[in-house]
Amino acid sequence: MDRSRTPHHPARRPQKILVIGAGVAGLSAAFRLQRAGYDVTVLERSAHVGGRMWTEEIDGYRVDTGAAMLPDSYHQMRRLIRDAGLAHEVGPSGDVYGFLRDGEVHRFGKRLPRDLLTTRLLSARSKTRLLRLAADTRRMGDRITFRDLTRAPEADESCVAYADRRLNQELFDYLIEPLSTNYYFAPPEELSMTHVYLAARSALGIGYFNSPQGMAFLPRGLARQLDVRHHTTVSAVEETKDAVTVGFTDHDGVERQETAAACVIAVPGPLVARIWPGLPAPMRAFLSRLRYSTCLHVSFGLSARPRESSMWIFVPRREYPGGLGVCLDHNRAPGRAPDGKGLITVYWPTYTSEALYDLPDEDVTARALHDIEQVDLFPGLARRIEMTSVSRCRPCVPATHPGSIAELTAGVRSLDRGSRVALAGDYFSFGSTNAALTSGEIAASRLAVTLDARRPPL
Repeated sequence: MDRSRTPHHPARRPQKILVIGAGVAGLSAAFRLQRAGYDVTVLERSAHVGGRMWTEEIDGYRVDTGAAMLPDSYHQMRRLIRDAGLAHEVGPSGDVYGFLRDGEVHRFGKRLPRDLLTTRLLSARSKTRLLRLAADTRRMGDRITFRDLTRAPEADESCVAYADRRLNQELFDYLIEPLSTNYYFAPPEELSMTHVYLAARSALGIGYFNSPQGMAFLPRGLARQLDVRHHTTVSAVEETKDAVTVGFTDHDGVERQETAAACVIAVPGPLVARIWPGLPAPMRAFLSRLRYSTCLHVSFGLSARPRESSMWIFVPRREYPGGLGVCLDHNRAPGRAPDGKGLITVYWPTYTSEALYDLPDEDVTARALHDIEQVDLFPGLARRIEMTSVSRCRPCVPATHPGSIAELTAGVRSLDRGSRVALAGDYFSFGSTNAALTSGEIAASRLAVTLDARRPPL
């Protein structure tokens, strides 16, 4: 948020702003608006803040139930952490990825060019073809960011079409597909190249940071400084010339209305279309068609740590039906497991997650153990398990299908920048906590400018 453009009027009574949704998008918007002098209340339907950025503490283990990775390229998040007084809670974390092929884990860290040159994961021909992806990513430059995708229409191309045109089958099988399955939990046949470009630019070959307290450190830290009402379900948002009225059911089940000078809607895309009748048609069409992945994953607390240095292992579907993601949480970030113990999490792609989603936890856990034993990454794993936890996330990550950037561009252009209602969500860019956070700050900045322009002179 450009605080130099954010008006602050301490001599006046603060204007009321309601923020719907206490995920990281809503909390970042609320924090910036409160810092700018507004009276802000956050309405959240669940029992906790953070949305997908949450952590459960179980028997001495910290299980991140949604988002897991914080690359050093998350500059907006770093700034917010500092401004919220939380910088002392974060530090460097794991940065090594592994890709499984023929029973061997091929590792890549911050020295990515060297690792790619020496790896046996890819043939010499594929390494040469990979230079094309590097060149295309470089040409994309700052037009594809966590802030805005509308300036990069060429990223709308499908993964399959791009691989056919610029890469080869081996790169599709051992790079494009596992990145799709592990970042979006969706098959590359349904995705555009957006996530691949952003991964190449902002996630691979760089450092990472995290908090020993778990991913929830940030939403918890922001919420401590804000007025958040839990168990509050919003049903309608109506804008008039002079105000915004929000209808909701409070924690006692009572239907109420509250009027404010402005409102930020920071909920999953399809829900926006249901609660805001005034949403412009092009943006309504984009959000109504927005598809989210489903994520189901199982964490195993271990009495001893496996001998593996990767923080995350990509298991391509060439190596195991459907593909898998295996996170070694004790390598990924400090504080996830007690000293000397381990924590690993098995992730499935969307279609497998959907098939298992409603099964009892014991059945889901048995399937996860079966799958991890089949890929034979950690022999004797079952004997070391002392804790299990099943996490479900639906909706999870918005998937950028081919053509979605064009739809997003039409939707963004239809929004009235002078409206008292602003939107925030990771659907404006790559589905990530940093994109969500950035959208919240943009919404806060826009509302501050709008309200200042409408404020009568003293």
